[in-house]
Amino acid sequence: MKIIAFVGSSESGKTRLIARLVPELKGRGLGVSVVKHCGHGFDFGGGDKDSSKFLAAGADGVALAGPGRTAVLRRAAEGAGLEDLIRREFGTADIVLVEGGKSELALRKVEVLRAGISGDIETAPGELEAIVSDRPLDAGVPVFSPDQVKELADWLAGAIVTGPKARPGSGGRS
Repeated sequence: MKIIAFVGSSESGKTRLIARLVPELKGRGLGVSVVKHCGHGFDFGGGDKDSSKFLAAGADGVALAGPGRTAVLRRAAEGAGLEDLIRREFGTADIVLVEGGKSELALRKVEVLRAGISGDIETAPGELEAIVSDRPLDAGVPVFSPDQVKELADWLAGAIVTGPKARPGSGGRS
């Protein structure tokens, strides 16, 4: 399983990009899962919902089940990281796309930049695998435009999932 995080400023286009990548990768026969990293926490359902009441009462986990969907809420183990969660919950996936995770040092990252929203590249060179940007850049890693979803999926399916890191300038526009 390969894990790649899509990082960038709020409103940079990460959600839209991932939503467009999923069917492209699935169309290549890959098992694809997505994790939304909520660095500031989240409240699933609010304090007045049954699931929140059960967790507040001390339950170690709560499952929600409905037609065609399930969700499981568990208390995080002390010291467990995002990669631990991904491997436990999505161990059969070929690739897991993480939206967010900028602070997760072990994750390989694609930074999403958008004119008027994003500034300079913020991802450390050792973690940066590629960039998606609506403006041309010379970054030493593959650079894709937001409209190059098929090309980005090809690169992810090849370079990230089945092979070594892509060389700078390969797979997209540099």
